[in-house]
Amino acid sequence: MSGPLGSQQWMYASGGFYDFPIEQSLRFNNDDSAYLSRTPASAGNRTTWTWSGWVKLGEIGTGYRQVFGAGSGAAQAEIVFETAGTIYLASANGSQTSLRTTQVFRDPSAWYHIVFACDTTQATASNRFKLYVNGSQVTVFSTASYPAQNYDTGINTTQPHYMGRVVDPLYADFYLADIHFIDGQALDPTSFGEFDATTGVWNPIAYTGSFSGN
Repeated sequence: MSGPLGSQQWMYASGGFYDFPIEQSLRFNNDDSAYLSRTPASAGNRTTWTWSGWVKLGEIGTGYRQVFGAGSGAAQAEIVFETAGTIYLASANGSQTSLRTTQVFRDPSAWYHIVFACDTTQATASNRFKLYVNGSQVTVFSTASYPAQNYDTGINTTQPHYMGRVVDPLYADFYLADIHFIDGQALDPTSFGEFDATTGVWNPIAYTGSFSGN
């Protein structure tokens, strides 16, 4: 499933444009039923965590493309690119909490850097789920149902966790690269990327923070 990520539209190191070129990605093809899964042996921090990764979409408008998810049925939690190009975030644990963007993301030639930072211990509801795309926080949603304070999400449980598949199962069509799951910390995009001072383009950087738990 691995293949070259560098291309004329992305991060070859030639010319020194990128200080941290990412040279490999994973290709998920819905025709091949390709996905990754892991079932944690023990639960991690279910109130506070961060998922970060670069996503390049395959076919546009052809289905529900789950980037990351866990659990099943009413307890399913997920990060999804929907058919219309919106991004949908959900983290269920008995009751559904979700965000759906108004903005659409449907350029198959573009790489999108997605950061989903969860910290349900926050007193302000809108600070409990934060979505960032290419270094900027998304603040306008057509659907916005934030979790209760100290809510235990469906992520970081001992249920199977997937990339590239919805538990139905439905398989996704995209590339993924430079994936990080940070257990116990809600981080912003500056831990994973930076804006180029000359071009203003959002670029990846090496993650130098800590990992713990799952």
